[in-house]
Amino acid sequence: MRVPITGKMNPNLFMCRFPRCKASYQRKEHRRRHEVQHYRDQVFKCTTCDHEFGRHDTLRRHMQKVHGMTEPARMKFACTWCRDQKSRCEGGPPCSNCLRRGLQCSLRQDGEAQQCGHDSCPTDNKRSRSEKEKYFIAQYFRLFHPHWPFIHQGSFRECDEDPLLVQSIMVIGLWLSDEDNAQQRAIALHNVLGSAIYEQKELWDASNSEDACSSCSWPIPTYQAILLHIIFAILYKRGGALGLDLKPCLSPADSDLLDRLVESCKRLGMLYYPNMLARYCESDLPAYVWISIEEVKRFNIALYKVCSACSEQGNETTMSRGPSRRVQAQDLQFPLPKNNPLWNAVDKSEWESAATEDVNCHRLNVSLEHEWISKSTHLVELNGG
Repeated sequence: MRVPITGKMNPNLFMCRFPRCKASYQRKEHRRRHEVQHYRDQVFKCTTCDHEFGRHDTLRRHMQKVHGMTEPARMKFACTWCRDQKSRCEGGPPCSNCLRRGLQCSLRQDGEAQQCGHDSCPTDNKRSRSEKEKYFIAQYFRLFHPHWPFIHQGSFRECDEDPLLVQSIMVIGLWLSDEDNAQQRAIALHNVLGSAIYEQKELWDASNSEDACSSCSWPIPTYQAILLHIIFAILYKRGGALGLDLKPCLSPADSDLLDRLVESCKRLGMLYYPNMLARYCESDLPAYVWISIEEVKRFNIALYKVCSACSEQGNETTMSRGPSRRVQAQDLQFPLPKNNPLWNAVDKSEWESAATEDVNCHRLNVSLEHEWISKSTHLVELNGG
């Protein structure tokens, strides 16, 4: 299971992913319950793929387009308060009735009821992926990942990851598969995810936040999902339309999304190596520290390459954020990623054979400024990598 990137505290804590909030919790369901208060009064959750929506009609359209169902699956249980009051429970967490009354809802993060002595309460709290879903995810790592390796495959567990990231991976896996109507299904899911990304931007968009800083939570899985969303838009939209400079041309909406992502990363200090190091302490597990820092570095490089590939021409209708609206080579103030064999290791034996002393003893107080990509000696290697 991937441990979420957190601040200078216990890495097992789940920190709020809202850019201006520093709250942290020991259980994921408690963090989710807290985050709900930030951006909406009620959550409608897809019982098939765990995706969430702010309105019931949006959920219904999602179920029709993506899962071919006319109505969301009904909850087979109610929370304790609704059951005692004989009220209809809409699910959660928390359910709308408990949320409106400020009560602690008995529904957990995964939508199940807590143990309450009733035989009908389910005990398995993990949703397993279907064989089809696993196949599309495998297609992503087999065909796409070698070209854009910014998600750590060895620690990726589809049942434990952020649903938005898993769905973004499946979009590309669908697109690259040979299934009937797979590309049309990929486009349909891509469009649904695009709406969801904007609906939830209060959780990840730090581009206009005056309070955003390097000590805030870094929502890496969400940013990875958004970057995959933008890359897929380049793959299919307008039949591969080019700008006047013969570079891929994003639509105004996708260009705006890229601007927000870039500006958020800059405001959170994600492109600066000392900030990456400062999020950990010497007592943290070395492998966890190494993977987390490498994942941020590789994400930043992928973001830079997307910015370099996209044309600035033809996008003048989008909001202008000045010279910081795209990532440039001089912004990459961190060393190049290291040890590709270790990064690509997917089992214990591969990890042990590729591990080095530098990985096992990560120096958190050494900035390695002379090795930063922003230094001109590394630019050729980056652009050719």
